[in-house]
Amino acid sequence: MRNGKLLALIAALALAVTACSGGGNNGEAGGSQEPSTSASGSAPPASESSAPPSPSETKEFVFNNGDWPKPQDKRLAQFEQWKAKFEAENPGVTMKTENFSYDTNTFLPKAESGQLPNLFGTWFTEPQKIINAGYAADITEYMTKYGFEQALNPAMLDLVKKDGKIYGIPSNGYYMGIWYNVNLFKQAGLLDEKGIPKYPRTYEELAETAKIIKDKTGKAGFFFPTKNNQGGWEFMSIAWSYGAEFEKLENGKWKAVFNSPEAVEALQYLKDLKWKYDVLTDNVLVEVNDMFRMFGTDQVAMAFGGTDWMNTPINDYKMSKDNLSVSAVPAGPKGRVALSGGNLFMFSANSTPEQIDAGFKWLKIKGVSPDVNPESLKGLEETLASDQKLNRIVGPHGMQAWVNKERVDAENAIREKYKNVDLALWDDYMKNEGVTIRPEEPVNAQELYKTLDAVVQAVLTDKNADPKALLDKAAADFQRDYLDKAKG
Repeated sequence: MRNGKLLALIAALALAVTACSGGGNNGEAGGSQEPSTSASGSAPPASESSAPPSPSETKEFVFNNGDWPKPQDKRLAQFEQWKAKFEAENPGVTMKTENFSYDTNTFLPKAESGQLPNLFGTWFTEPQKIINAGYAADITEYMTKYGFEQALNPAMLDLVKKDGKIYGIPSNGYYMGIWYNVNLFKQAGLLDEKGIPKYPRTYEELAETAKIIKDKTGKAGFFFPTKNNQGGWEFMSIAWSYGAEFEKLENGKWKAVFNSPEAVEALQYLKDLKWKYDVLTDNVLVEVNDMFRMFGTDQVAMAFGGTDWMNTPINDYKMSKDNLSVSAVPAGPKGRVALSGGNLFMFSANSTPEQIDAGFKWLKIKGVSPDVNPESLKGLEETLASDQKLNRIVGPHGMQAWVNKERVDAENAIREKYKNVDLALWDDYMKNEGVTIRPEEPVNAQELYKTLDAVVQAVLTDKNADPKALLDKAAADFQRDYLDKAKG
């Protein structure tokens, strides 16, 4: 992404947060994204008529849908109902389901061997790599047909475009905050008179709060991942708040600049969480699935997170929905900075036109579209009603992909209808006051995270590790392996 696009993304994402402030996007991982009329409220195309085609018009084919929950997911019954509705409305189409979880380590072999599902999910950092490698289908025609192009957040849409063509459907966005385990804060005497955790407002206060919790409860005060690109990813928000930068465009060339004094100071802070304060988990070779387990079973008190993960510990570990509170990120020496990102859908390059069209029809049934008529909002309402019934969190919001006012207002009304938590536990995060939101780095972001994972692991496993030497080597390696090959 060039600098102009980067600035546009920051501005548009900031607008999306403002638009969400009345109770917008659910933003859950794997959950319903957003619902479906075109932004102008016009009638759907004639091809969307509910009347079934005549037998002579029916074309039999299989739609391979990677957008499917895990077998233990409590939402599976709801997805089965949507599948039955989809197949009833589309005679001749058989849906084959798969829980496709995007992973940079396994994506390439699946793509190379033609094993990608027709519809699959990925992250904001990935579409240009997938497009350039020829693994994504051009869906421009269908984005126009179903009214998606006109109603999506323009900056999000820009992430999935190349040469004027569209290759993906942004579905939700997030910005980093801090999660709090209310039970552990209560045990440590760190709730205010209203039962809200006493949020640390700086990273130094976070370390001190984590130390109090460790001393009083014996449980880890803070969780920080180090594997699967997640350590580098979460380190980003801390480093930015210390004034660090990672990639800089100079004279048409990208430069790795994350070995600065500011970046070293931020890495030293992370090292201190382990060796000075001793507030991290005993095993530091962990990733976010470990966080869900530990947070959901009262083994850790704080962690980075947002709304997109909020129901995972409830769904998988039976945590109470009232045991989670979330705030905006703390401040570093240079202010409060939160990394933002999101999820999107793409279609495999070998998908037929019929399979792509089927994918759009599936997403519309789920409620992933900009429409605001009752039928199109049904998917979102069914999701929130189901979440409420399953005692999952309903009410808090992250960013929205759909920015047309009619859609935002409709979503807010539905969330208000099914709200089942005290939003005082979430207000600080949703207001996000004084926080600068920054998108992920524009060049090889996932590879950058992987590079930083090794650095984070080093300082958390070796008390004598030198943050400056580690960052010097990492920046040089990343420059050689990736940025020297990147176009400005």
